[in-house]
Amino acid sequence: MQSDFSTQLFKALSHERLAAYQNRATEDGHLNLFSHYAWNMALSESLYPVLQTLEITLRNAIYDAARDHFKRDDWFDDTAIIHYHYNINALAKAKNTLQRKRKPLDPGRIIAELTFGFWTSLFDNRYEHGLWRKIIKTTFPHMPKTERTRQYLSQRFNKIRNLRNRIFHHEPIWHWHDLQQQHQDILEALEWLSPEMKELVLTVDRFEETYNNGLDNIKTELGKFC
Repeated sequence: MQSDFSTQLFKALSHERLAAYQNRATEDGHLNLFSHYAWNMALSESLYPVLQTLEITLRNAIYDAARDHFKRDDWFDDTAIIHYHYNINALAKAKNTLQRKRKPLDPGRIIAELTFGFWTSLFDNRYEHGLWRKIIKTTFPHMPKTERTRQYLSQRFNKIRNLRNRIFHHEPIWHWHDLQQQHQDILEALEWLSPEMKELVLTVDRFEETYNNGLDNIKTELGKFC
């Protein structure tokens, strides 16, 4: 018999949103279903610190390396460097957003306004010669030389971007079998950029604990109501 607690949860959550959980979390009835839903939220929350830290560190590392090489603060406005229409449009959108907020178009504000998708798109093949052959070493000073290629970085950061987008769009990730490896891949990418930032984020990183014990703890708590 469905409890009033479960009824209200079904009412609050759409059928479409629960479908991904109903298809996989079938044992133990409603308790298991809603425990997996809550566990997914906890996993997403636990990955936020490493994703946020990587995004900020990556954009600053690329910007600083390019600024130092091209000898100009607004290197991103040079169409000989940033030439693909997606990136040019993204820059225009960032500037428009700042103008609407009546904020100055300082380079620092502009780069902070650009999305993670902008920065990961710079690893596309079209930027091999004009950008990465000039700044790859200074952007990733702690990356092993044998692995330090644009192609390798493109694969890594696009996979991270996919995980980030799923989390930020509230989509299920709990069923991914390589989630622990993806967490380690984020930390490794951060170390390539700044070992110090990796150590900083590890002081608040709770992913492993959430991954290993989170579901059981949530079931215990929700079991009082379901």
